[in-house]
Amino acid sequence: MSTAKQIVMNELLNISDDIQDEFEILESLYKMVKLEQSRKSAREEGTLTTEEVRAHFARKHEEDGVLA
Repeated sequence: MSTAKQIVMNELLNISDDIQDEFEILESLYKMVKLEQSRKSAREEGTLTTEEVRAHFARKHEEDGVLA
């Protein structure tokens, strides 16, 4: 079974029986799949420190001529 399908199946089991709106269920499933994709990406590609992110955006603003 694909990872996304397994996540959806597991999440369906965790959704409250009180939810009546299909949109809420779909929204919850979408968020869970995106979160798992982000976690996988972070594990495989690594993450940036806060300072690295700040430096990136500082360079980007300088390149674009935006004043901080």
